[in-house]
Amino acid sequence: MADISPHMYADKTGNYFAKARTEIEPLLPRTEAQPLRVLEIGCSEGHTLEWLKNIGRCAWAAGVEPYAELRATPGSVDRFFKLDIEEALPDLPSASVDLILCLDVLEHLVDPWKTLRRLDAFLKPGGMWIISVPNIRNYRILSDLAFKGRFNYSDDGILDRTHLRFFTRSSAIQLTETTGARVQQVLIPDTQRWQKRLLARIGLGDLIAKQLILQAVKPSQPDLVD
Repeated sequence: MADISPHMYADKTGNYFAKARTEIEPLLPRTEAQPLRVLEIGCSEGHTLEWLKNIGRCAWAAGVEPYAELRATPGSVDRFFKLDIEEALPDLPSASVDLILCLDVLEHLVDPWKTLRRLDAFLKPGGMWIISVPNIRNYRILSDLAFKGRFNYSDDGILDRTHLRFFTRSSAIQLTETTGARVQQVLIPDTQRWQKRLLARIGLGDLIAKQLILQAVKPSQPDLVD
């Protein structure tokens, strides 16, 4: 975020900040224990955290967002930090959250690798990351680049002009695992159409994916070194 002018985010439409990211539900921890303590980086107006509270999956929620104001229902977000995560960290205890969400935020950062390593201090051993990034391997991007020589930025989507970093499945996994966590699942949303399901089954799902959502788990104890 550090090298992007704030006015570029001011030009975003209202929907850019107002959407709850319900597509992450299949990746949420499946546990009968008490609801989670959740930290969301780039929480926009707080609606994803509000949704997690409403469905009973979140007992306590904190959000970090530099460019939008909190507009979720009062009480649904317990702590809100209006700051640039590359410049400062939220005032929270170490190992105090069960789940960290980074949903379409890391591509906006100058150094997302360093940022994830710093954020890892807030995650409990055995805690979970859910991270989403746009997929640069999408066939429309590849076709425009290979056959038309186009790599044109836009107001939203994969080539959003506020994106500083671009990821494929393998580089997104490498980014996530820089924390020491291990990726357990990679979800491609919006695969209801039979054509997309077929491509996914034959190993070509990434070509039609606009976005990749990764679930990773932090080790319960540090790896032992011989």
